[in-house]
Amino acid sequence: MKNKGFKRQFVVTFIKILVLSLIFSALSFFIWLKTFNHIYYPANYYEKQVGDIVKKIYESHDNVLNKSFEGEMNEIIPHKGMGYQVLDSDGNIIYGTLDKKIIENRNDLVTNINSTKPLNGKYFAKIIPILDKDSNVKGAVVLNYSLVSTQKTDSTVLFLLSKSMLFLPFIYIIIFTFIYAKKLSKEINKPVNILLDASEKIKDQDLDFTIEYDENNEFTKLCNAFEDMRVNLKDSLIKQWDLEEKRRENVESIAHDLKTPLTIVSTYSEALIDGAVKEEKIKDYIGVIKRNNERALILLDDMNKISNIENPNFILEPIEINIIEFLKLKEKDYKLLCDEKGIDFKIEIIDSREKNFIDKFDIKSLEQVLDNCISNSIRYTEKGESIKLNVLCNDEETIFSIVDTGKGFSNEDLKNIFDKFYKGDKSRSFTTGHSGLGMYIAKIMVEKHGGNIKAENNNPKGAIVKFNIKPKRGI
Repeated sequence: MKNKGFKRQFVVTFIKILVLSLIFSALSFFIWLKTFNHIYYPANYYEKQVGDIVKKIYESHDNVLNKSFEGEMNEIIPHKGMGYQVLDSDGNIIYGTLDKKIIENRNDLVTNINSTKPLNGKYFAKIIPILDKDSNVKGAVVLNYSLVSTQKTDSTVLFLLSKSMLFLPFIYIIIFTFIYAKKLSKEINKPVNILLDASEKIKDQDLDFTIEYDENNEFTKLCNAFEDMRVNLKDSLIKQWDLEEKRRENVESIAHDLKTPLTIVSTYSEALIDGAVKEEKIKDYIGVIKRNNERALILLDDMNKISNIENPNFILEPIEINIIEFLKLKEKDYKLLCDEKGIDFKIEIIDSREKNFIDKFDIKSLEQVLDNCISNSIRYTEKGESIKLNVLCNDEETIFSIVDTGKGFSNEDLKNIFDKFYKGDKSRSFTTGHSGLGMYIAKIMVEKHGGNIKAENNNPKGAIVKFNIKPKRGI
């Protein structure tokens, strides 16, 4: 695409204005020269006529001295560009078109006869003798003329145009500057109006439009940047709307999850207070109250954890720990939980680190992730089946795999398991106090450690959850 940058356009436009002004000025001067003879007499026009005038004066002899000859003399001498005086032999004016004396006296006349006397500037006086038939000098005719171009045409407009020739280059520059400025202004106004229109739409919260301007100039970059801003703003607002919708759904979900256990606690408590419960049923009622109270506490605890880890100011607090020893301690806890349900639990650790490093982990966060993932496996693994925790420690990261032989994940589970408030088994979540936040918390914690977490089905049966974390090296 041709470069149409405004800097280049300004330079090219300036050159065009100068070139066109020079061309039109040269053309105008050429036309002026061709029409000069129709407008002006040349500077020596009257001087060339002096010869014919002298001849006619000589032919008229001393008749020229008679005042009655004035009319004929006015026809011999042109009025416009030449004045005259008829003098007697003593230099006195008899008649003529000039009042001011050019020849002062007889001696001055004798001295300048048959000569051209310079006056002031470009004006001259030709002294022509008047001879009688015997060639005696009887007087003189003084012709006054100038050696400058004089107006020939009677058209004032044409005359003024010819006088303005010196200013034509500047006039053409002004004309072409106006023409190109208008054109350039139109090109600039187009993107400016597009941007102003876009600004008004954004001001009115209308982001469903597209900024289309592609002229390969500075405004194209600005329009593209504005379009990117519009797209990003629209995406940001959509995300904000989505977050607001999710926040609303979260509040509704929390309210719903809390309503059930709290309603049960309230109902059973009122029954106990009213004394409407038989003595042998009191223990059962207290058990129901305790379980539902624990359910509500689990949900509130999870919400408190989410509030902390989603806070932008949340930071990990790694401490030096021997990861192998930590996992062996956790093995006892998980084995005890699995034994209660009749599930076989094993842990396998492979340490491929070159040195026996003491790594730095945020141990509370890591423990939370493991607890949530193992608890999830226990929740969906039946009696007689197994759960295995595989751990691979290397110099770069520590990789965890929780493998069970339980019911596995559905397609919906695989898609949503790490979403907030997702409950794969709705019927079981009610009885177990499952809040739908455990795997979401695990995902956030893993990502805070610079790792990733994923879920997949085990072959031929069960589920696998894998995640990795990057520890900081200790001493």
